[in-house]
Amino acid sequence: MQVKRNILILINPVSGISNKDRIRQIIKENLDDSDLDYEIKFTGYPGHGTELAQEAVKKGLNAVVVAGGDGSVNEVAKGLVNTNVALGIIPAGSGNGLAHFLHLPFNLDKAINTIRAFRVKKIDAFTINDKFGCNLAGAGFDAKVAVAFSKVKRRGFWTYFKIVLHEYFNYKPRHYVLEFDGNIIERKALMVCFANSNQFGNNAVIAPEAIADDGLIDICIISKVPLVKAPLMGSMVFFRRINKTHYAEYFKTREVIMHKSENAPMHIDGDPVDIDNKIHVKVNPLSLNVIVP
Repeated sequence: MQVKRNILILINPVSGISNKDRIRQIIKENLDDSDLDYEIKFTGYPGHGTELAQEAVKKGLNAVVVAGGDGSVNEVAKGLVNTNVALGIIPAGSGNGLAHFLHLPFNLDKAINTIRAFRVKKIDAFTINDKFGCNLAGAGFDAKVAVAFSKVKRRGFWTYFKIVLHEYFNYKPRHYVLEFDGNIIERKALMVCFANSNQFGNNAVIAPEAIADDGLIDICIISKVPLVKAPLMGSMVFFRRINKTHYAEYFKTREVIMHKSENAPMHIDGDPVDIDNKIHVKVNPLSLNVIVP
């Protein structure tokens, strides 16, 4: 007789634009009488997902599934990294970058069936100083957008897009110095991203050659484009060809130290962070078990 797997399902009630009560109802409809024993909980405050994930590890659960966006995924994954407990993702945020990268289904019924199938893959994670990341981090313009997006109540792609347009015109490139693999690179850039997956979310691909299980982080240095060329650059992001332009520069490494301008904001997995002007980025190879299709 097959032993049932035990999972905890966490729902972030404030991420994205999905109806979270509806998500809970569909989960119950799909998982009742299934081969999974499950419990559903709503997260209540920042860091709650990490606490609940750590408790699940202590209890010996098989997986913690999170219904939310990249910030929610980060919070739960932080409690599961370097353990045998798998991370499941039901995409329910505004961008869902890691979910898009892993080709997870966005149809709720199919997403739940993916959890039931329980196919697990190991991927890398990374740290920036003492902070955890699993999708993508950045300093500069993308972090400025993340700060503005965190302050609005109405979520979703179009809200994010409007913020990008509004912030771009007045944003001034910042100064960065990067040290890795014996190299020192100095640039004035619109933004510098550290990509474990290939995208911010919504298939906005900033690092087309990023691989989440190669033990490397992709450094993406993006210059500010003249306004007349901005629409073309935007389209190149969605066509996964920004790496073919003269305004993007890429490196792969296991570890990098970056010195940034004091006023350059930063985000990790879409959430703004307060961090030193000297940052240390380091890959934690194959440290996170993720349920994939």
